[in-house]
Amino acid sequence: MAAPTLSPAPLSATYQYPSNVVELRNHANIISKKVNDLKSKRDPTPEQISAHALSIAEAVESACAGRSLELLEPFAAVAVDEIGRLLSSCCAELHFVEKKPRKRERLGNWASRTFSRPPSPSPSPAQSTTSLDDYLASLKAVKALLRIEKGQSQLVYSGTMAPTAVQSAAFLQNEISTSRVIDQVFKTALQTMTNMTDGLPFPYKAVAQTVLQFHEHIESYRQIDDSVGALMSKIDDFVKIVAKPGGRKINSGQETAEAIETFFRAVQSIIVRLEILKATRRVKRFAAPGAVNAALAEADATLDHAQTVFNTTLLVNMDNAVQELRDAQIVGKGNVNYSSELPASPRILHGRDEEVRSLVDFAIDHSRPIRLAIMGAGGLGKTTVAKAVVQHVNVAQSFRDRRFFVTAEAAAGIDDLVTGMLTTFRLAATSDPLASLLQHFRSHDRTLLVLDNLETIWNSANAKQRSATEDVLSKLDRVRSLTLIITCRGADLPPDVEWANRNAVSLPTLTSEAALATFTDIAGHAPASDRLVRDALLKAVDYMPLAVTLLARLVARGKKLRDLDTRWKSSHTSILSTKPNGRLDNVDASIQLSIAYLPSEDPAPLQLLSLCAQLPDGMRLPVRKKLERLCGFRDLDGILDVIQGLALVYVTEDDTIRMLSPIRLYVLEKHRPRDDHCASLLQIYYEIAKQAPWKIGSQFPAARDRILPELSNLDALLSSEIQHFNEQSSTDLIDAVNAVSRFSLHHVPNERLLTALIPHIEHLPKYLASSLWILADIHWRRDAYDLSLEAVTRARSLYRSFGHRSDAADCDLQMGNIHRLKGNYAEAIASLSAARETFYELDIQLDVAYCDRDLALVFYEQQNYDDAAALFTSVREVFLRLDEPAPVAFCQEMLGDIYRMRGDYQAAETHLESALQFYTSLGSMGDIASCSCSLGDVYRCQRRFDAALEHLQVAYDIGKKQGDTLGIANVLQFRSYVHRDQGQLAQARQLLLEAQRLYESIGSARCAEPCAEGLAELDRAEQA
Repeated sequence: MAAPTLSPAPLSATYQYPSNVVELRNHANIISKKVNDLKSKRDPTPEQISAHALSIAEAVESACAGRSLELLEPFAAVAVDEIGRLLSSCCAELHFVEKKPRKRERLGNWASRTFSRPPSPSPSPAQSTTSLDDYLASLKAVKALLRIEKGQSQLVYSGTMAPTAVQSAAFLQNEISTSRVIDQVFKTALQTMTNMTDGLPFPYKAVAQTVLQFHEHIESYRQIDDSVGALMSKIDDFVKIVAKPGGRKINSGQETAEAIETFFRAVQSIIVRLEILKATRRVKRFAAPGAVNAALAEADATLDHAQTVFNTTLLVNMDNAVQELRDAQIVGKGNVNYSSELPASPRILHGRDEEVRSLVDFAIDHSRPIRLAIMGAGGLGKTTVAKAVVQHVNVAQSFRDRRFFVTAEAAAGIDDLVTGMLTTFRLAATSDPLASLLQHFRSHDRTLLVLDNLETIWNSANAKQRSATEDVLSKLDRVRSLTLIITCRGADLPPDVEWANRNAVSLPTLTSEAALATFTDIAGHAPASDRLVRDALLKAVDYMPLAVTLLARLVARGKKLRDLDTRWKSSHTSILSTKPNGRLDNVDASIQLSIAYLPSEDPAPLQLLSLCAQLPDGMRLPVRKKLERLCGFRDLDGILDVIQGLALVYVTEDDTIRMLSPIRLYVLEKHRPRDDHCASLLQIYYEIAKQAPWKIGSQFPAARDRILPELSNLDALLSSEIQHFNEQSSTDLIDAVNAVSRFSLHHVPNERLLTALIPHIEHLPKYLASSLWILADIHWRRDAYDLSLEAVTRARSLYRSFGHRSDAADCDLQMGNIHRLKGNYAEAIASLSAARETFYELDIQLDVAYCDRDLALVFYEQQNYDDAAALFTSVREVFLRLDEPAPVAFCQEMLGDIYRMRGDYQAAETHLESALQFYTSLGSMGDIASCSCSLGDVYRCQRRFDAALEHLQVAYDIGKKQGDTLGIANVLQFRSYVHRDQGQLAQARQLLLEAQRLYESIGSARCAEPCAEGLAELDRAEQA
C-alpha cells in the first residue's frame, strides 16, 4: 500500500522551521555556493554533490511544512543532526578543495557553534583520506535512505522505516510467520505484540515490523560493530516482556501505549543511526572507531531510556520474566508485591459446575451491584472456584481487562492490603489509599475484584483489625460499578454487605463421583482389589478437595492404599478430638497424614518444612544454602525431595520453595521450628537486611535488586519478632528494622516496622535515637512534615544527652530541611547554620558541604538565584574533591534549574541532561523524577511540547509509585503550563487546581502560591 502524497502546507507569516532544519538548509546553500566557485575545474562531482544536498534539504523542508513541529518523528533529532554533520563535513572538504584556509577556519567555528556534537576538524593535505567522490556516494545513499520522490521524502511522511504495507495486520503477520531470521518462540512474541498494538495509530502499530527489520539487517549492522548484538538482545527482551500478558489489545491513551511508543521511537533511532553509519561509511571520519562507538553509545542510551519509561509505567522489572503460577494456588505476596497478573484457570476441577455457573451468572449481571462470597473450611477449594470464575469465558467477555485477583494471605492487616492494591491498579501511594481505590473504581464502568483468603485479616483476634476490615468492605459495597467476590474460611459472612448469593455461600464437599474423578486424574485408576479401600478412604476424608488431592499424590508416589487407610484412622482419630469442626479436622488430618509419612528416624524434613512455613514469600536458594550450613542439614536436596514428594511444598522455576496456604498455616500453627533453627533463620535475614543499600551510588542498583525479592519475608519475620521483643532480645532486630526502613527511603517509604518497634525500645536510648532519626526521614519523604519534626526533635534531644555532637548536628540538618519545605526560612537557616558550625568544628568536611548545599536550597526557594548559584558551584567542587558523585549530580541539577528560572534554556538543558544521565545510571528513581520534571519544563519553554510531556510523564509515574505528593503536584503544575502554552486552557486549569489541592494537603503554602497566580492568569486569558 503506497504512502499518500504529501502536499506541503502553506506557511504562515509566523512559521519557523526547527533550528536543525534551518542549519541543514544553510549547509546545502553553502555547498551550492562553493560548487559555483569550483565550476572552472571541469569536475562534475561537486555539481552532483550540490544537487543531492539541495534535494535533501528541500525534502526535509517539505515534510516540515506538511507536519509542522512533528517533523520526522520519531527520528528527527537523530536523522537531521546526522545528515547535518555530513553536510557540514562536506562544506569543510569543499573549503579544502578551494584552498582558502581562512574561510575554512571560519566555517569550522560556525559549524561547532551550530551542532551539539562538533564536526570533525577540517581536513588538511596531510590528514585528508576522504575524496569528494566519497561524499557523493554517501549523499546518494542518504538520499536513497530518505526515499525522496518528486522532491518529497516518503520516509519522512510515513514516520517509519518499515514498509507502508504494514498498515495491514495480515501482511505483517505473514511477514513474521515466514521470516527466516527469527525462531518460533520469538515469532510468537512478535505476533502477540502485533495483535496488542493493532489498536495504536500508524506508525506506532508497526513496532513489531520495525523489530523484525532490525533482525533482518543485523548481519550488515554487525559489520559496523559487533556490539550491535547487545542492542538486539535488549530489544528482544523488551518484546518478550510486552507480549507476556497474553495478547490484550492496547489502545491509544493507555499507559502501556505510551511505553510502546517510547520503545518504537528508541528502536527507530537505533536503526536510523545504523543506516546513516552504513550510508556514510565511505567518509572516513564517520567510519572511524570513535565515531561508530559514539553513535552506538547514544543508541544504547536511547533504548535504556525507553526501558526506563516502560519499567516505571508498567511497574515491570525487565530483568525478570513473569513467573507462571502453580495451578494449585496463587501465592500472595506481602508488603507491596501485588501483581495485576491473573492466575491460571485450574487444570483439574470436578464437581463444581453448578457453583461456578451460579457465580458466573451473578457476576455478569450488571443490573445491580453484585457482591459474592465463597465461604467454607480450609481446603474446600474456594480459591480454585474463584479462579475458575474469573477465567470463565463469559466473565472474560463481560469485564475484559477489568478483572483483578488479589490475595490477602501475606497482608499484615487491612491497611497493608489496601496499600498493596494500589500497585495492582497502578495508583499513587497516597496518605488515603482507600479513597484512591474507591475513586478509581467509580471512574470505570465495571470492575471485577476478587479478594482471596480474606480470613487472614478479617478473622483476626484483634477486634480493631476485624472492625477496620468490615469498614473497608462496607465502603467497597457502596461502589455500584464494582463486582466484588471474596473467598474466606468459615461460615459467617462479613456484615453490612448485601451478598447476592447469601443462601449458597459455603462450598460443600465434593460428591463421591467428583472426588473419585479428582483422585483418578492425579493417581490413576486403582487396581480392582483396592477400589473398596480407595472408596472408603475418600469417604473418610469427607470428599474434601484438598484431602483428596493430598491422598492421591501419596498414591502417585507409590504409597499403598491399604497402608494409607490404616494410617488415616490413627491420625484422624487423634486430631478429631481436639476441635469440633469435623471438616476442618479432616483437612488437618490429611495434612498431618502427609507429615506422618516423613521418616520418623530423621527429623530434618519436618524441621525444613517448619522453617519454610515462616516465609510467606518462599525460601529462595541462597537462604536454603545458608540454612544447610548453619543448621547442620545433611543432603538438603534429598530432604527437599522428601517433603516435595509428599506435596507439602513445591519448587518454582527460580528454585524457590513455596507452600500452599492451608498447609503453610497448619504447619505454622502445629510445628514450630527448633529455637536454634529459628535463630539461624533470623540471623540469615538480619544479614540480608544489613545488605539493604541506604546510599545512592554505583553499587546501589545491584544491591537493591538483591534485597527486593526478600522484602515480604523480611517484613513477616521482623514483624513477628517485634511482637516478642523484650529486654533480653538481641539488638540485631533493631539494626535489621532500621536497615530495611532506611532502604525504603529509596524504594517506597514505609514507616510501619519502625512505628511498631519504637515503643519496645524505650529502654535502649541510643538505638531509640537512631530509629527516631530514620522515622523522621521517612515522614519527611512522605510529606508528613509535622510528624517528621516531632521525631527528629526527640532524636536530637537524645543525641545531645549522649554528647553525640555529630548526630545532633545531623538532626539540625534534617530540621533545617523540614523548616525549608514548610516555608519557615529563618528557622531553616538557623538550623542549617547550627549544623554547619558543629560539623566545621568537628572537621567533618562532607557534612559541612551538605549543610552548604541545603543552605543553597533555601536561597533558591527564596528566589535569591545569584547566591544559590554561587553556593551550588562552590560546594559542587567540594563534592568532586571528596569523590561524592551523587551530590555532585544534585548540584548540577540545581544549577540547571537556576538556568531554567533565568531563561537560559540551553545551559539548563545541558546541566539537567547531564544530571539525569547520572541518576539513570544509578537507578535513583526519586532523583530521576525531580530532574525529569525540571527538564520537562525546559523543553516546554523551548516549545518542544512532546519532549516536555514525555519527561513529565516519567516524573509523574515515579511520584505515583513512591507516594511523593510534592513531586506529583510539581509535575501537574508544569504539565498545566504545557497545555496553557498550547492554548488548551481547560486542561491547564484542571491540572493546576489539582496541583494546588495537593500542595495544600501537605501544608505547602509556598508552592500553592504559583498555582493561584497561574489560575488568575488563566482567568485573564479566558476573558480576553
